[in-house]
Amino acid sequence: MVNEGLNAFAQVSWAEVGIFWTSIVLALITVTATALNYLLLRTQKDPEVIVYATPDDKRPSIINLVIENIGPGMAKSVTFKMPDYFPANAFGFESAKKPENMITGPLIFGIPSLGPGAKRVITWGQFGGLKKGLGDEVSSVVCHYTGDRIGLPGQKSLQTECLLDIKSFEATDASDNNWDKKTAKELEKIAKVLTQSATGFKSIKIDCSISRGHAGNNLACFRHVALNQIRRENTVIASVNRKQKMATMSEEVLDLIVNA
Repeated sequence: MVNEGLNAFAQVSWAEVGIFWTSIVLALITVTATALNYLLLRTQKDPEVIVYATPDDKRPSIINLVIENIGPGMAKSVTFKMPDYFPANAFGFESAKKPENMITGPLIFGIPSLGPGAKRVITWGQFGGLKKGLGDEVSSVVCHYTGDRIGLPGQKSLQTECLLDIKSFEATDASDNNWDKKTAKELEKIAKVLTQSATGFKSIKIDCSISRGHAGNNLACFRHVALNQIRRENTVIASVNRKQKMATMSEEVLDLIVNA
């Protein structure tokens, strides 16, 4: 029997052995490539829900909690598992009281569906209040949600663990960066000055915070524009000074000057 086995093995050529092992290697490469393609396709289809804390750019000292789907797929039946105590409405500074426990909101009741790029923003509190509630601890929030299966019916369960802390916000910038609000206030001041100049009610006085650089020259140009509008209006027969006084007493005259 041993001799027969040796004879059979001797009859197998090295070429056939090479073909056999080559086939095995190619099969392994094919399986690996298929698995990698599937994982790559999942990253292009699966949702990914995260929770993070971030300063509010338009409200100084306020810290927001943001729930966001950063994945390309739709997240459904989103729920959250949090510690037994999780602060809410944590406002205050050094002498802040311990904030109340969170009992409402999307972190408590969940979110039925969250599309790609969609988010929910929660006003969490201020550093002092959150520090009083969390201390130096790191809180874990686990997001549970489902996503569509690739090429198969039904839903698959997914989860993401997010770590939240407040200590990392210590000594960070909390200045007012609401430039939209600041710009609106400055434009309101400029409009008021121009109205007073056009009506002759009050001479131009640069008292806004942009009175630096070329701002004075720019406002002087606006005053010349207003005077030119008064001269261009020719339905009211009166001098420039008279038209200015008339515009202060009549909105109709003011409209004629503005629309001249």
